[in-house]
Amino acid sequence: MTTKEKIICVGCPMGCRVTLTISNREVMAVDGNKCKQGEKYVLEEYHNPVRILTTTLLTQGSSQRLLPVRTAKPIPKAKMMSAVRILAKVRVKPPIKIGEVVAAKPSGIEVDVMATADLLS
Repeated sequence: MTTKEKIICVGCPMGCRVTLTISNREVMAVDGNKCKQGEKYVLEEYHNPVRILTTTLLTQGSSQRLLPVRTAKPIPKAKMMSAVRILAKVRVKPPIKIGEVVAAKPSGIEVDVMATADLLS
């Protein structure tokens, strides 16, 4: 059975609406991209979608209750919710500088988690 899947490409600012023709989970055709980067992006997005996880961590010993953080690299989209559950158990203490790794490859996430703001007191 052949199906069509539509993906908006964000590989460049054009935002092409790309259609994948799929048969037995195999991509047979890619239509609508205006550059080679678009074809690469939608194929990766179809086979293994990844995202940068942004969230907040609870703090201890700080007047600031939450610290915004993000993963250093994209993680599989399917692992986002489990990563959030893992990070919900992490507590951080000041001082922390922006860009500092606050959780080094937590179990189940496999990439570093870094601060996106300072936590000085």
